[in-house]
Amino acid sequence: MMTDTPKHKIQTIKEKFQFGNRLVPLILLILSVITFVPLIQKLGFYWDDWPMLWFEYTQGPQGFADAFTSDRPFLGYLYQVTGAIIGTDPLNWQILTVAFRWLVSCAFWWGLIQLWPEHHEEGFWMACLLTVYSGFKQMPIAYVWGNAFIMLFAYVMSYGMMLKAIRAWESEQRPRYWLWTAAAALCYAFCTISTEYYTGLDLVRGIVIWIFLFRFSSFQTSTFWKKLLKTFLHWLPYLIVLGIFMFWRVFIFQFPSYQPVLLNELAADPIRTTLGMIVRVVEDAYTASWGAWTEFFKFPLRSNLTSVSDRLFWLSAAGAFLFALAALFLYQNNKSRTSPSGEAGTKQHHWQIACIVLGLSALVFPGIPYLITSLSPALDFPRDRWLTAYMFGSCALIVGLVSLLIRGRTAQRIVLSLFIAMAVGGNLLNANTFRRDWEIQKDFVNQLTTRIPDLETPAYFLTDFNSLAYETDNSLTGMVNLALAPENRSLNLPVSVGFYDVRFKSSTDELASEESHFYQGFRSAMYGGDKNHILVYFFSPPGCLRILDPNQHATLPIFPDSFYEFMNFSSPSIIRAEGSREPFLQEKIFKESGAENWCYYFQQADLARQFEAWQTIAAIGDQALPKFQAGEATEYIPFIEAYTRLDRWQDAVPLIEKIHHMNKSLDGPVCPILQKLFVDYYPEDDEIRKRAFNAMYSMGCGAYTQ
Repeated sequence: MMTDTPKHKIQTIKEKFQFGNRLVPLILLILSVITFVPLIQKLGFYWDDWPMLWFEYTQGPQGFADAFTSDRPFLGYLYQVTGAIIGTDPLNWQILTVAFRWLVSCAFWWGLIQLWPEHHEEGFWMACLLTVYSGFKQMPIAYVWGNAFIMLFAYVMSYGMMLKAIRAWESEQRPRYWLWTAAAALCYAFCTISTEYYTGLDLVRGIVIWIFLFRFSSFQTSTFWKKLLKTFLHWLPYLIVLGIFMFWRVFIFQFPSYQPVLLNELAADPIRTTLGMIVRVVEDAYTASWGAWTEFFKFPLRSNLTSVSDRLFWLSAAGAFLFALAALFLYQNNKSRTSPSGEAGTKQHHWQIACIVLGLSALVFPGIPYLITSLSPALDFPRDRWLTAYMFGSCALIVGLVSLLIRGRTAQRIVLSLFIAMAVGGNLLNANTFRRDWEIQKDFVNQLTTRIPDLETPAYFLTDFNSLAYETDNSLTGMVNLALAPENRSLNLPVSVGFYDVRFKSSTDELASEESHFYQGFRSAMYGGDKNHILVYFFSPPGCLRILDPNQHATLPIFPDSFYEFMNFSSPSIIRAEGSREPFLQEKIFKESGAENWCYYFQQADLARQFEAWQTIAAIGDQALPKFQAGEATEYIPFIEAYTRLDRWQDAVPLIEKIHHMNKSLDGPVCPILQKLFVDYYPEDDEIRKRAFNAMYSMGCGAYTQ
């Protein structure tokens, strides 16, 4: 009696669970979920999401049309539609972004199996790689990229539709040709008029058409020039769209954001500029391909298994590897054609070369718009956003090289599964940085609204330190307006945020000039304010948010040096002690109220300190100090001031000792504050006076207090 061998059992299992093209979208969906969904509920809004959210909430759908008039006027219409449907819930935007990234992968796969019908399996590999591509890291910036992936989906669909049209033409089905061509051109136009990101990539379209036409014997037997003409004619509808867009962009709308500096550089030094262009093209192609795929490659050593995020990385990578390996092994395409071994080998080699050439082309041409404007993609924020134009070529190149250089399907599948696994782990690590940033954002807003119940507007928030990884001062302008003035519906902003190094450092005299008003644009909105209404702030967790008062903070060396250049412009007096506002961000966006932690109590105390409400500060200290520790030593100073003024030196002394133990470098700057308190509010009790003196003496203040 024969028993099944292990090899036979494996084959039986494979035959039982193998799947074909119908289930590919489902496999890509599962891969998308594994990659992008684990932390999705802990993600929020970032970067340009905040201005978009402000326009949606305060201006309504029409606000988007006005907001994009300066750079991408057609994009505003898409935002009007999606904003009306999705609303302001960050989770809805995250789901939309994941859904359309998945659809982009499906559209990519659909186009590939038409381009190469004998290579459905390799097309499936490329689609899997595209699904998890980790060079592009801005997926959690969902308000922006949810809309961007809708456009990209339309763009990728235009290729599949184009191939359908060409096949209809070669089959002499003219009505179908015109229908598919019209649909493809409309999809392409929808994306192109909304964003210029893919204008360089579209030069690959001609290569795709050439490769596809080689399927037909009439093309193969034509002369070179007839082949070129036929390729051009099929490409022409899309070139017309591209030409109209480029004419409008360059000669009518011109360059509202980035200038074509390459032209000036070529005119000044053509040889050096040309050589520099070649180097940049190679560097950018490397970054988008090998650099992106190997960024997260590492061995699971004990040293990188210590943190929670590292363990999550390896857990997700291991799970993704097993899933990818199973999917790549179980995929079965019954439509692939078979040929005699010699012919099959030749055709396989031709396909590998074509795939590599197409991949390289799709890594070179996307860089043309960025070369012209002297920009370059990278693997870090914010320049990684441009890698969306490169990721298709990156996936094609990797699969082409793996197919060419690695013998045997099993080895190829294992290598590709490793690439997929590491990319999944890398995407999880990336999402975790956005999760942390979201937590810091919530903390910032909660502290800000506690410290500023109300204020005189317009008010300008000025800083030179940003603890938020994915927010610019423009982002914070949207966020702070929604936090402090959500009821505003005017395009005249009541609040604006500026980074000193961006807005003023190169022209410091602007702040010191006699001109009292200054302005800052916010797309179609505008801030105009008085220089007497500036609030300088510093936020560096775990320390609390500080609204700087030159009378209190100018002598404390706890801020970056640049702050002392402009701290004197800060006017905390514009903050009011009481006020009421809609807690829009906490209720609608964060969906949680602020935690009653140390900084919550500190902000209450710091607000009371502004109005010298010493009894209030002492009561806050009595409640908070037994439960929490300060994140930064000088946060104890308001409580020391309150306790000493109320003749509660017994409560102040432990705080003096804490400052000394937390940061001895503060002994000198804090001493004058303590000396004045000691003299003005001299402890009457001998024992308390001795304890206070000893605490101050340990800080080096004793010589001045005897």
